[in-house]
Amino acid sequence: MNNIVAYILIFSIFLQIGCQTTSNTTQGVKKGGVGGAVAGAIIGSQSGQTVEGAAIGAGTGMLIGGIYGAVKDAKERKQQDEIAQERAHQQELAKMREVEARERARLEEELVIAEGLRITNQEIEEAEIRKEQTEIELKKLKDEIAAARNRQKSLEDANRKALENEEEIKRLEEQLKHLKEAAGEN
Repeated sequence: MNNIVAYILIFSIFLQIGCQTTSNTTQGVKKGGVGGAVAGAIIGSQSGQTVEGAAIGAGTGMLIGGIYGAVKDAKERKQQDEIAQERAHQQELAKMREVEARERARLEEELVIAEGLRITNQEIEEAEIRKEQTEIELKKLKDEIAAARNRQKSLEDANRKALENEEEIKRLEEQLKHLKEAAGEN
């Protein structure tokens, strides 16, 4: 009896080692069948019906494992479908934005062209004259500001130099006074 349980365990291990790329349903059937067979054999060995217990346990385990695996497969397919739908939706939105951007650019280009067709040569000449006049006025104002800055700087430089000269004069007068006093005392 214990030999049968051992054989079932060994057989179940070989079933579990199989290819792992099978679906969850297939994996559930395998695992449920093995687990059920082992549990059925153990329970059946209590009443002397190890083989029958293993068979009933295997069948029940396969059924439950298959249902569990099928549910898991369905969930995975649903998730993959949702991801694919979201990706498709995002791609569609990107295409729509691209089309809108191209249409906006086309309309802006048409507006520029229409505006250009409406403009006369006289308007262009008047704009050029205004531009030249404003450039002259701008240069005049900038020159006036620069001249004012230069006058301010010249005044500051002259005042600073005069102050330096006055300090140097005082220093030299003091030095000369001390030298004369020293020469008069000797």
